[in-house]
Amino acid sequence: MEIRHLKYFLAVAEHLHYGRAAKSLNMAQPPLSQQIRRLEKILQMELFDRSSRRVTLTNEGQFLLEAAREVVGQADHFGNLAKALRLGEAGQLRIGFAASAMNWGLGTKLRQFRTAYPEADVIAHQMSVADQATALQEDRIDLAFTVGGLNYENLQVIDLAQEPLRAVIPSDHPLAGMETVRLADLSQETFVGYRFDDHLEDIIASACYRAGFTPKISFQGAQSHTLLHMVSAGFGLGLLPACDARMGADGVVFIDLEPPVPTMRISVVRHWRRLTPLAERMLELVKPKE
Repeated sequence: MEIRHLKYFLAVAEHLHYGRAAKSLNMAQPPLSQQIRRLEKILQMELFDRSSRRVTLTNEGQFLLEAAREVVGQADHFGNLAKALRLGEAGQLRIGFAASAMNWGLGTKLRQFRTAYPEADVIAHQMSVADQATALQEDRIDLAFTVGGLNYENLQVIDLAQEPLRAVIPSDHPLAGMETVRLADLSQETFVGYRFDDHLEDIIASACYRAGFTPKISFQGAQSHTLLHMVSAGFGLGLLPACDARMGADGVVFIDLEPPVPTMRISVVRHWRRLTPLAERMLELVKPKE
């Protein structure tokens, strides 16, 4: 017995007329009648009563009707799901992300993606840049949404945005009322910095080096929101990408830096030899339009 036999059965059961059922199936009536007979032979029971001019279901046919609908529905779902997987509209998408990438707007992009592809199962892990690189190499994630650059031969980095760094200053600091500030003017200040993320530390350290000083670090935290609260608590100043200013925090102000303004890259990274159809769809959604 094949799925098509059940579809023939359902068509005749719906129309209770072989001619109209055959038309709905885009086939001639005689082959349809033959296939129904074949199904009845396989099941060793009659499904339709042909004793009158009207076609009606037998008791057995009526009893099997709902089960046939379920089987055909599951088969159709199976076929549709396989097609969606092939086209990159279903399956599992594994991503790693840095907090700044989420503040940049990754959350909005993920919502759009999940709305467009409801059959997709998105698994997201917040990770340091170094951990994202390792996870891509080990095939534990499909895409990494990261900051800075990843210089690995088998990884492709696609830039999404350049976020200017801004100074984060306690609201009671003498510089808090300034519209802009030179990075060099902060050379005598104490800073809060990142921990466990060499890329972010390097970006900030390089910016300070170009301004003529090495920052004095009083506290290191793993997350941007932690640094904001430590600035608020008076542990020092911070340098964060502009996208992180959207988080906000009581007791701090963000001040633009005067040119040359250091920037932080928001990027999506993929492995050159591995890209699932679903990951391709995500790339299409987030890549800047040319």
